[in-house]
Amino acid sequence: AEDACGGTMRGSSGIISSPNFPNEYHNNADCTWTIVAEPGDTISLIFTDFQMEEKYDYLEIEGSEPPTIGLSGMNIPPPVISNKNWLRLHFVTDSNHRYRGFSAHYQVKKAIDFKSRGFKLFPGKDNSNKFSILNEGGIKQASNLCPDPGEPENGKRIGSDFSLGATVQFSCDEDYVLQGSKSITCQRIAEVFAAWSDHRPVCKVKTCGSNLQGPGGTFSSPNFPFQYDSNAQCVWVITAINTNKVIQINFEEFDLEIGYDTLTIGDGGEVGDPKTVLQVLTGSFVPDLIVSMSNQMWLHLQTDESVGSIGFKVNYKEIEKESCGDPGTPLYGIREGDGFSNRDVLRFECQFGFELIGEKSIICQENNQWSANIPICIFPCLSNFTAPMGTVLSPDYPEGYGNNLNCIWTIISDPGSRIHLSFNDFDLESQFDFLAVKDGDSVDSPIIGTFTGAEVPSHLTSNGHILRLEFQADHSMSGRGFNITYNTFGHNECPDPGVPINARRFGDNFQLGSSISVICEEGFIKTQGTETITCMLMDGKVMWSGPIPKCGAPCGGHFSSPSGVILSPGWPGYYKDSLNCEWVIEAEPGHSIKITFER
Repeated sequence: AEDACGGTMRGSSGIISSPNFPNEYHNNADCTWTIVAEPGDTISLIFTDFQMEEKYDYLEIEGSEPPTIGLSGMNIPPPVISNKNWLRLHFVTDSNHRYRGFSAHYQVKKAIDFKSRGFKLFPGKDNSNKFSILNEGGIKQASNLCPDPGEPENGKRIGSDFSLGATVQFSCDEDYVLQGSKSITCQRIAEVFAAWSDHRPVCKVKTCGSNLQGPGGTFSSPNFPFQYDSNAQCVWVITAINTNKVIQINFEEFDLEIGYDTLTIGDGGEVGDPKTVLQVLTGSFVPDLIVSMSNQMWLHLQTDESVGSIGFKVNYKEIEKESCGDPGTPLYGIREGDGFSNRDVLRFECQFGFELIGEKSIICQENNQWSANIPICIFPCLSNFTAPMGTVLSPDYPEGYGNNLNCIWTIISDPGSRIHLSFNDFDLESQFDFLAVKDGDSVDSPIIGTFTGAEVPSHLTSNGHILRLEFQADHSMSGRGFNITYNTFGHNECPDPGVPINARRFGDNFQLGSSISVICEEGFIKTQGTETITCMLMDGKVMWSGPIPKCGAPCGGHFSSPSGVILSPGWPGYYKDSLNCEWVIEAEPGHSIKITFER
């Protein structure tokens, strides 16, 4: 079809063009091509034509270095070389202005003969359109000249020699920060083209940050400990007063929107130079210490347009050269070794009764970074439950379970029986703390479910007579925890469904063939299940015919009975965020309505 675009390419070479090329592309296009090679191979992408509406229409490329490249405008970009065995091209256009688009030739380079292979320039039969640019100007430059790389907006280029082996440099105007390579070199690509070693950098306006001096101090992201600004470009440069010392930083707090907001940390004073990058941090996990190689260190915070997080608070100080800094000793731990210089080793163990999680030894590397964070010492919470019914609570529930936990609870019932879990409350730090439920008593038993976040899981039933609950919490932030009740039951009966909150239950027999009914209290409606469930045999298992009924207070409703109760959603618990509820009470004509607030 004329408008079809995108797809997966697996050949050793080929051509990718924008829809309708060499004629104008369409408005509101959204195309994705993926080039996939064998593991270990790399892919080169060479543009032969490139014309797009600047900023509004663009081609985004993933799988190269830097990880994402955004291309727009009228200049033919330099070649892109993958650093993986795939490249993904994402072409997006807006609702007005159309241009020729792009055409690019890709070539897969085998891992074994990366240097020796030639480059087949004209695959396919009809190349007259696809490679017209080569005949007009590309081939003339292909031998010994790179195309003019231009100048970054709000910056300048130093150097006007574009021949093979020549290097040009870039800098930004005051109050702008350079993103990309400070210098690029004209080099031979694919044995035919002369092309720059990297893309022209861009200059982004600084929105915050400062220049800091040793011997030490503290600084934080904008608005800390409240949400930092969106679309921020903050730059801090720390300089040691003593030029023979280096800079060490450690984070008291760190939390950025994972994957979208980043803090890049580099060595020296050239902000944004990829060659000097020490760490790129996002999310909430950070090294204990980061140490520069020289007497300067730069930090560059970039945030996107969406809602952020609390940001960070960082301490810095000058330390001796060729040192990784003192990483400290784990709480409830013992450290052997007190040297922090390059090649020094520290060894760790935990006090009696505590378990070590992490590396038992770390080494100070030549780049002034420790090979790993120091380990943590946790008190394992281990319990066996053998009573026919009971409750499993996370440590210190509901005050918050704390950090660095590795808890295992085993519920053991009589052989021939099964175990049923009811989740009454559940609130863990999403993605970092989790509860795994396993059908058996060993680490390798099959997992019935893994849970994280604040959504209360539904009921769970074991297949055998033993259940293992494994709870892990990381080094930062915690939730309320969980409250789980369990009961055991025989093979020819269903688990006790309990009495749902905000409801009345009718029926106390849970044997095969029996039924129970649940009726919600006034003001509540069914949020799960039907009014009646029956204990029956399904797929060889004795189980209830449907989920255990639950009752909850609804968001809104229409009432016409002469009296009733209206509750806020989630009552008697908390209501959720971002609700918009509307209740309508309708009386017979001539009657008025009286409302009394009890709470």
